[in-house]
Amino acid sequence: MPEDNEEQYEASWRSLKPASAFAVRELHSSFEKESTSADDLIDAYLFAKRNLAQSMQALLMSQLPSECPDFAELRARIQTEMKNRYADRIPEQFLRVLYGSKVHKILFMILLQNLGKRVDSDRLRLATSDDVHTERRTRELRELGLNITTSKEDGSQFYTLVDLEIDFSKVPELIEKVIKKSQTLSEAEKGELASRLAK
Repeated sequence: MPEDNEEQYEASWRSLKPASAFAVRELHSSFEKESTSADDLIDAYLFAKRNLAQSMQALLMSQLPSECPDFAELRARIQTEMKNRYADRIPEQFLRVLYGSKVHKILFMILLQNLGKRVDSDRLRLATSDDVHTERRTRELRELGLNITTSKEDGSQFYTLVDLEIDFSKVPELIEKVIKKSQTLSEAEKGELASRLAK
């Protein structure tokens, strides 16, 4: 994520902060005025919500490092395990590690910053601006073999990256997913390749 570094997000946060502060003041003023109509109050809320979502995302992202060597190292360990176990049975193009997108990296960095501590799922959603993708991408990090637990409290969901150990028993499933995504293999060929994972 070199192009999306802390300095850029810090600059974005500084530029967005005044508008967000204004939006919050407007919302507070709308609450204070007895003459404020329901429509005006809702409009003030939506205005503040949009501004705060943008500025708080920039603030959160400004706290993340530009690069994440831990994520790269974990993925390299999984790649090595794949090759050590299956290089003699599975073609190399299928021995690749999924789930290395920018979103996966961002979610991992937030969890890593709070290693061993619970992270509110809303904080993760703030970083990605997408509820559905956040849940899915976090599950995919777990599919890599990362020890990520979930918990709920008072209606809120939390994720915890317990440690940096990898459950390598997930490796066959990861390879099978790559095989299933192939656009060149027939279903029979996919099945034959997948069967080699159990040998």
